[in-house]
Amino acid sequence: MKPQPSFDIDFDKRNNATVVIACAKCGHENRHHLTSLSPDEDILCSKCATNITMDLEGINLATRRAEEIRQAFGA
Repeated sequence: MKPQPSFDIDFDKRNNATVVIACAKCGHENRHHLTSLSPDEDILCSKCATNITMDLEGINLATRRAEEIRQAFGA
């Protein structure tokens, strides 16, 4: 199992989840809507072009975290 990139979850004003993925090489934060991510899709850092792809396990983890946050805030 490969290590997952470091990420955080943000929400826009319509409560849509955005995954903020940190590049392991340069630390730049790259933002992608959670619903637009596909497993093993090439996501390149917008600063240094390093591949920061998330696999299905990482996307599932991000989805679970987003739901936990929504539940915690009653959204």
